[in-house]
Amino acid sequence: MTTKFLLLTMNLILLSAVSLSQKLKAEDILSKHLEKIEGLSKLKNIVASGTVSFTMLRAGGAGGSGKIVIASEDNKLLLGMSFMIPNYPGETIIFDGKDSKIAFAINNARSEFGNYIFRYPEVLREGLLGGPFLTHWALKRLKSSKAKISLDGIKKVNGREAYVLEYQPKGSFDLEIRIFIDKETFHHVRTEYFRVISAIQGPNPDASASRRERREEMIEEFSDYKVVNQIEIPHSYRIYLMIEGQSRTNEYEWKANFSQFFFNQELDPNTFVAK
Repeated sequence: MTTKFLLLTMNLILLSAVSLSQKLKAEDILSKHLEKIEGLSKLKNIVASGTVSFTMLRAGGAGGSGKIVIASEDNKLLLGMSFMIPNYPGETIIFDGKDSKIAFAINNARSEFGNYIFRYPEVLREGLLGGPFLTHWALKRLKSSKAKISLDGIKKVNGREAYVLEYQPKGSFDLEIRIFIDKETFHHVRTEYFRVISAIQGPNPDASASRRERREEMIEEFSDYKVVNQIEIPHSYRIYLMIEGQSRTNEYEWKANFSQFFFNQELDPNTFVAK
């Protein structure tokens, strides 16, 4: 009887916990996430550096390795990557709090990633690109940005359950955005950006029928959270970009591992100059 009673009690506790987790609202998840990143929220600035690999996923694994740095202060961002690749030496993306600069990769042309950010600078203005590496992370500034969030269920990210928050900025926005918060740790683990662009009509019905819609998807993933100077911060970062056009689909992947972190440093003011 005692064993049965204990098992029954444990089952009731587990069922109660499951029921409680299912009843969490978007505001509850946000509150728990903000508690989790309280240490990060108090930082004046963040600089993370490490190694990064770039791969063209539909080109036989073509790519190469290099270095990456992410710096953030107030509502400013620098994302830089350098590679020993002749036709892709790297990326420089700067946001000064108002204006952005997306440098050409080679021959006065931006990369697909650079073009994507150039087309959707809102991901910089909203404080989305870079996620937990940002001092102005989007979920910390909902009151000032007037953005809205809503709960869109639970999905698995790399084998772990995560709450899915739909993010809706104030005003018109071309991208559908979903932010994934780990169900157990309340870490930010993923952001998805998605857009479908309708096919342009041709000069006649036959030409129109042969034209396809354009699909664009970018994913950021943050993992391997570790404590650095009492701050929990991800050590692994992945960017995936897919552009599906009329004649072909291109897929790209950047995988970074950070080994050095600097907090509350005196940064050169030119770090975030966008002009």
